[in-house]
Amino acid sequence: MPHVMISRKKCTGCHMCELACSAYHEGAYRPSVARLFSECNPTTAEIKGHTCLQTGCAKCQEACPNDAIVTKRITVTPKGFFENKEKVGDSVEGYVLVVDEEKCTNCGECYEVCPTGVIHEHPDREVAFKCDLCDGEPQCIAFCQNKYVYAVDLKVDKKDKELAKA
Repeated sequence: MPHVMISRKKCTGCHMCELACSAYHEGAYRPSVARLFSECNPTTAEIKGHTCLQTGCAKCQEACPNDAIVTKRITVTPKGFFENKEKVGDSVEGYVLVVDEEKCTNCGECYEVCPTGVIHEHPDREVAFKCDLCDGEPQCIAFCQNKYVYAVDLKVDKKDKELAKA
């Protein structure tokens, strides 16, 4: 399952990943509608990233009474340089969970079970929305501005590596 992760040790809290995400999906810089986010504790300055684990979790999909969260096969081609790219090569295949807005009734069942809090109601469309890895070109990775760190990274597991070889 390819998914993005925000490193709590490397993230500076600049929120560029959120801006890139919202610009790609919404055509505007609106962090409130980004599909991932980071929080900074004002007391400790500790960063906590919130991202979707895709099919590695799938609690939202299991909870949906309308089958509005579907599994989609995807080829992810991250842009830019990042530390683990040599582990995945130029691209990786896997699966993501995507909200079918035609089937979504905004019942909220998926919101309650998401352990990272990244699936929630879209404020304009009144349907659930979540990360879809930008249709294979994760903008959060491409626009992470700390070129020496790359706080937002692509993670894959053995199943994805096996799928890529098949």
